[in-house]
Amino acid sequence: MMQRSLFDRSYELGRKTLQGRFAIPSGIRCTHAATIQKCFLEVPSIGVITTKSISAKPRQGYREPIYARYAPGCYINAVGLANPGARQFLAEFDGIEIPNDKFLLVSIFGSDVESFVEAALILKPLADGFELNMSCPHAKGFGAQVGQDMELLRRITATVVQAADVPVFVKLSATLPDLEGTSRAAVAAGAAGITVTNSIGPAVVSVGPDPVLHNKFGGLSGDGIRPLGLRAVEQVRKAVGAEPVIIGMGGIASPEHVTQYQLAGADLFGVGSALTGLDSGQFREYMAQLERDICQGKGHYVYARSCESAVCMDYAKTRIKAHQQLDGGLFKLIFESLPEDYSDGDLAGKFFFLCVPGAGEKPFAVLSCSEKSVIVRIVGEFTRRLAELPAGSEILLRGPYGCGVPSFENSTLIFVGGGTGTASLLEIAHRLRPNNRQVFLLGGRSREHLFDIDRFERLGPVYLATDDGSAGFRGYVPELLKEVVAGLPATERQRIAFINCGPEQMVSRCFEIQKEMAPEDRIIGAIEYMTSCGVGICGKCSSPSGALTCIDGPFMLWKDFQARGMRKAIHP
Repeated sequence: MMQRSLFDRSYELGRKTLQGRFAIPSGIRCTHAATIQKCFLEVPSIGVITTKSISAKPRQGYREPIYARYAPGCYINAVGLANPGARQFLAEFDGIEIPNDKFLLVSIFGSDVESFVEAALILKPLADGFELNMSCPHAKGFGAQVGQDMELLRRITATVVQAADVPVFVKLSATLPDLEGTSRAAVAAGAAGITVTNSIGPAVVSVGPDPVLHNKFGGLSGDGIRPLGLRAVEQVRKAVGAEPVIIGMGGIASPEHVTQYQLAGADLFGVGSALTGLDSGQFREYMAQLERDICQGKGHYVYARSCESAVCMDYAKTRIKAHQQLDGGLFKLIFESLPEDYSDGDLAGKFFFLCVPGAGEKPFAVLSCSEKSVIVRIVGEFTRRLAELPAGSEILLRGPYGCGVPSFENSTLIFVGGGTGTASLLEIAHRLRPNNRQVFLLGGRSREHLFDIDRFERLGPVYLATDDGSAGFRGYVPELLKEVVAGLPATERQRIAFINCGPEQMVSRCFEIQKEMAPEDRIIGAIEYMTSCGVGICGKCSSPSGALTCIDGPFMLWKDFQARGMRKAIHP
């Protein structure tokens, strides 16, 4: 069987002998060092991981929404080449080793020869190979605009090849006007191979009358571009001959798709959009099953997939029923409806994205299902826009996202909340109320920053902490924690469990204290990391363990917030 021989054997790429014919494309899931390490160690079928595209200098990129579904199995994205810059990205890998049988393909971009080479020289100690992004469809002055200038592409490729001393791939778009000629030029300049295709665009997708992406224009991916990807791989293979390596991608989700790309001429197979909505466990199982199905041969596939996601990505409309000001920068929004008729506790450990077309979107936990409310702190342009919306204004919701919370029985549950993180705890408390005793430690800057205390008091005793002493204990919630636990009866301390939510520094300090009081499987928390897609694709919400909090959490066990192999608290 053609596929069995391909997938069962190791292969040479650069200085390495690799196992695993699948590749993770640039910008998909593995955008931080911790997630790259987790993927390499836990998913044997993946031989190549491509980093997010990195430039010599930091680039902010676009605001949310950055990723959306517009039809079954079809997506649009515009991240805007956001990245921390080459030096900071290199620093992420301090203490992380890439396995000997795995290949880290470092994607870089720039606008000219000098900017590409600068990024390559900084990242050279990290890279098993470089991928030159010549195909991003929506960033002005970069990507496809560079790739369409064949002479510039040739000079950039040749210079990076000479400077890097590792294999260099050029990533091209299936819609490049002269794909064959550009591929030949890249290989003639020294490229070891071609990656094809990037997302296709620029394109526009709308929800009603409004473009869904904040940038308006984005690149299409998933099932809809697979025919273009297959045609592009075939064109490139005919143009460059048998020797250069081709990483084929664009809508790969099933064994049949891999077969099609292999017959078109691909050596390695990038899986991207098909991972939408998969948590870490589902991701591992999916990739393992995909490889098994391929090796078993035609007629023995356990299942076949498209790139369609099992999680909800459609937007639902609602209206603001009321706007309640708590203090100058903190307020509550109450909605007329949620996407379903939820009861209190149904949204424990879950969250929605609120979207205002033209202003952006951000994730929020529902404070109370019965009230249909969220708590908002003004921190940027989007939350300022939310603060300006009067009652009756229409708003979009998508979700819910998140994997909920574990069950506890016959336990004393200590809830610790700080700032707007407190809003996540009420739904969890409703969910876990049966057969448990519940105690709440809630903190804020001042009395005005504490909200809905009466709702918590109906579920158990409440202890307050404020920075200025205007309510309860003067100081921070972690300082109050030991005192409250010490005051519990010994029988309750023996069956204690902790549930934390708030800023990273607060939750990390709570973890440090709590790990001396309870087993690690009875300490969970959520930390307010950057969350942009909610479906495990952009990778921005990576924890130090490599777990993605949007899809593996946001509430996770204490150990899942620790760097792999370490058992110390996270420090900001």
